[in-house]
Amino acid sequence: MIHQPASSFYEAQAGEFILEAEELLKLRETLTKVYVQRTGNRVISEDMERDVFMSATEAQAHGIVDLVAVENEKTGDSI
Repeated sequence: MIHQPASSFYEAQAGEFILEAEELLKLRETLTKVYVQRTGNRVISEDMERDVFMSATEAQAHGIVDLVAVENEKTGDSI
């Protein structure tokens, strides 16, 4: 699953909320840059607008993971 960064800040003053929001925006920008660099997918930020669930093979096709382990039917080992 990919999604945008989130926080749950409770019982804080307005200034703390603003600082938290600024940090989340910085984190989002950094994560987006890393995803774009690793996947080559420039629209990754659109995917981060909502929760995106995907299988291991879908994540591989999306460029988020390099390899997907598969079970060897004869031995039961993951390869």
